[in-house]
Amino acid sequence: MKNAVKNTDREIWRLKPDDYYSPSIHVTENNDIGIKVGGYVLVAPVKEWFKAGERVFTVNEKLPNWQVKLAYWLMKWK
Repeated sequence: MKNAVKNTDREIWRLKPDDYYSPSIHVTENNDIGIKVGGYVLVAPVKEWFKAGERVFTVNEKLPNWQVKLAYWLMKWK
């Protein structure tokens, strides 16, 4: 096979061990974090994962009222 490549990712967590379809977290060769759920993988540097978490899971009460309401509504779904 001409397109075969070596998998250099290091798996650090899997919901169901030995079930390669279950959600998992891995570290890439470039030290980025990959999260796989439902057959899709999102890969980003650790700082970007943190920034995304801050945007979704924290509410800044100094934001305009509609943004605070939206942030609380989004947090219901986590």
